[in-house]
Amino acid sequence: MKKKRPERFDLSLIRDAVEQNADGALGFYYNSDFAVLHGQGAGMFHFFFRRKTPLLINDYRMGLVVKGEVCGRINLIERHIKAGMMAFVGPGSIVEPISASPDLQIKGVSLFRDLPFSVGRVPALFNGSVRDFQMQVDTEQYALIEQIIESLWLMVHTHPFCREAFDAIVASLMQYYNHLYGVDVELRVSPSHGTDIFNRFIQLVNSHVRQEHKMGYYANRMCLTQRYLGSVVREVSGASAKEWIDRALVTEAKVVLKHSDKSVAQIAEDLHFPSPSFFSKYFRRLTGLTPAEYRQGKE
Repeated sequence: MKKKRPERFDLSLIRDAVEQNADGALGFYYNSDFAVLHGQGAGMFHFFFRRKTPLLINDYRMGLVVKGEVCGRINLIERHIKAGMMAFVGPGSIVEPISASPDLQIKGVSLFRDLPFSVGRVPALFNGSVRDFQMQVDTEQYALIEQIIESLWLMVHTHPFCREAFDAIVASLMQYYNHLYGVDVELRVSPSHGTDIFNRFIQLVNSHVRQEHKMGYYANRMCLTQRYLGSVVREVSGASAKEWIDRALVTEAKVVLKHSDKSVAQIAEDLHFPSPSFFSKYFRRLTGLTPAEYRQGKE
């Protein structure tokens, strides 16, 4: 069977989605540097949901849900993003689509290349310290974000196109996202001790799971006993720490299997498994498929 083309959620995949959803093209503008969504409907997004494979994002996405809702796992955590919510997804994020309501409409911007800021002036939200966030906004905040995106939409359809003005408006949107994120962090009720431990654990797993598969590593990094970390993680999330590590490791394996031509043996080595056969048994136990079957699209 012919191997599927790698499915990085990049400009190439976006172009394919537009070509297969003619109605979606009416509310979508893109070039090699950026894309602007102007009320995109569910039809185009279902293009991604049908693939049943994680999507790797290596650029910046800022969106506003106008109507309906969308559900997916973003960096391992299941998110339900509904009308009236803003969302940010940054480079290195792994998105696993789950569902989208038939009435879904999204407005937003994707930036595929350099950010419109000089060195040292990039807002904190975009410096790589935050992978993703979603939050409900009030009526005034929603209206302002929508107006900024509307201005970008009008600008890309104005001739001659002024890139400098476009970049300035994008920079304003980024600064406002950064402002709202900062305010949300300051005003948010301090998380419980258990929730704080769980969030730190997930951040460590996202960063180190390719090399570290054992719960002991994460407990040591957090200066906690394995027993205490395990009990807190289960109490907060309903799943064991080992389950979270397994989820992250399998997601990493799925991305490499779909997005590279590396052999199973090389992937096993890269993910620090003792042998290819051990990796294959592990992957099959958790997914029901061998790595080769998953790569061939048999899920």
